[in-house]
Amino acid sequence: MSHTVSLCLAALLCAAVPAVAGEPAGKALWGSINGRKDATKSIFSHHNNKILLSWRKLPGDGAGLAFDLYRTPAGGREVKVNAEPIAGRYNYQDATADRTVDNTYRLTYHGSDATLAEYTMKAGQASAGLPYISVPLATTTGVNPTYAYLANDASVGDLDGDGICEIVLKRLVSTETTDGGEGAVARDVRHTTLFEAYRLDGTFMWRVCSGPNIPLGNSASFAVADFDGDGRAEVAMRTSEGTVFGDGTEIGDTDGDGLTDYRVDGSQYIPAGPEFISVIDGASGRELARADYIARGTSEEWGDSNYKRASSYRIGAGCFDGERLSVLITRGVYGKSVLEAWDYSGGELRRRWRFDSSVSGQRYYSGQGYHSLSVGDVDGDGFDEVVYGSCTIDHDGTGLNCIGLGHGDALHLGKFDPAADGLQIWSCFETGSVGAALRDARTGRVIWQHNDDSDVGRACMADIDPRYPGCEVWWFRGNAHSIDGRDLGYKPASCNMAVWFSGELNRQLLNGTRIDAMNKEVYDRVFTVYRYGVSYVNGTKENPCWYGDMLGDWREELIFPDTTFTKELRIFSTWYPTEHSFPWLMTDHVYHMSAINQNIGYNMPTQLGYYLGSDLTSDDGIASGVEPAAVAAPAADGPCHDLGGRIVDRPGRGIYIRGGKKYVRR
Repeated sequence: MSHTVSLCLAALLCAAVPAVAGEPAGKALWGSINGRKDATKSIFSHHNNKILLSWRKLPGDGAGLAFDLYRTPAGGREVKVNAEPIAGRYNYQDATADRTVDNTYRLTYHGSDATLAEYTMKAGQASAGLPYISVPLATTTGVNPTYAYLANDASVGDLDGDGICEIVLKRLVSTETTDGGEGAVARDVRHTTLFEAYRLDGTFMWRVCSGPNIPLGNSASFAVADFDGDGRAEVAMRTSEGTVFGDGTEIGDTDGDGLTDYRVDGSQYIPAGPEFISVIDGASGRELARADYIARGTSEEWGDSNYKRASSYRIGAGCFDGERLSVLITRGVYGKSVLEAWDYSGGELRRRWRFDSSVSGQRYYSGQGYHSLSVGDVDGDGFDEVVYGSCTIDHDGTGLNCIGLGHGDALHLGKFDPAADGLQIWSCFETGSVGAALRDARTGRVIWQHNDDSDVGRACMADIDPRYPGCEVWWFRGNAHSIDGRDLGYKPASCNMAVWFSGELNRQLLNGTRIDAMNKEVYDRVFTVYRYGVSYVNGTKENPCWYGDMLGDWREELIFPDTTFTKELRIFSTWYPTEHSFPWLMTDHVYHMSAINQNIGYNMPTQLGYYLGSDLTSDDGIASGVEPAAVAAPAADGPCHDLGGRIVDRPGRGIYIRGGKKYVRR
């Protein structure tokens, strides 16, 4: 597959956008097609068997931009596809291509012959009507010939600096033998978890083998991001003795106790042994830097006697200095909680800050963690905070607020109420008398709550109903509610994830391998993904390996494994045309952080730091999400833009962009 996918999310970090907008190949032209009638409801079938080409809108792209699209069939001459300039949108549906041959598309600005991006759709994909590309998975027989390693969570980033996204995949050892018979538990194999990197063309790049001391499960999270600002993404992960890196180097017996395997019969948790945070080179998989992980200590100090609570690990990323991303590591959610931020630069890891809920004056922050976390600038100071469940840690490692409602499972941070200032938090709880609550992200103030003393295991937030302003919220087995807490009298089709796929302003519901859109309180099937031989991961959590705005226009791609979990990944992209256009969602920092941190613990949906929903009156004039808004205008030459990309000579009150930075003019 020939493609040009430039300026991947890892290069964005917290940085200003001119470096993105200035790249001629940054449009990430991409194509998709659906040929199966049974993959959608019949009302959507008129979009089948047509090639959709889409490309990125970048912050600063003016509202008046127009494009031309050219097509060259294999062995043929180039022809212009569009009869009129493609204006006001960033996609085009080609219904006239010969799908029996390869077709190369070329994108230009209208009236210019300079190429912005190219993309080739292969005849095999087009003629079969496949809305995905395949990435074959490497064999694992060299790691263990008896047990299979199953595809699990993934993330994406530009690992080698070539401007094209790569995929980092986590694979968990199966408890069944490769011939389908009953096998042993994971502790009977040397490496419980594999981390692998792949290019979109299917090239296998490297593999890190975990060693014996990384327990199976959702605590084996990892972060893919450019931590040192060199334009290439690194991978941060927890390691231990026995970890083997992509260059073959192994962490040996670092403490000289004669052991590198600390597993104990009858326990899935590791009670002893060194633990590290390692930064891995994205291109080769070799270890670049290592530091001690948050100390395990005794099991009792975390609140139990079997090390379960001490084994609640989270690894993510956040921008705590306003310039570069730091590695975020945590330990503990049910009782004592410790968070640390580490900076990677010059081949070294240096700790930026540490928060410990067991320290005097901070003990009310204990027991507030979730199985996930969210990162974003909740107080508008230009630096990220960490929403750690029912509490929030400031960018300097001090406590910002704590509502004291305890542990829960589902957590959402974003702009959900367009009429309210700042960001909001929506989450559910499994302790106490509150089942779910909407909070003001800056202060932690509960705006409204659903009282329920049972374990509310799921809660979702998305604009699914165009009849009501703002997003709708709901919880497991509960009715949909408006953003101000009104019961809307119906139950959504699922309570898992939400995705922008069909091209409508509202989101569709993503549950397992099904995408549904609400239509007058009933749901129309937008995409039955499992028709294409894929499965979801993480059991009852039913999520893709990863999803987000990776390619093409602002709609989101989805990565699923095949039904064996061992042969390939399939990257799905929308074939639905849309008249709407928004900047590449990854240029919004809250969205970027939600995508990077998606694989932490229980996978949470992507969310935006600005409002995007069905009650928008225009695609223009909304926040482009370049950076957290500063109070003062940045010192920079060049024009001032509004949030729709238009030059403003005399800005009034509002939010503007100058020098790639978003700022508030009061």
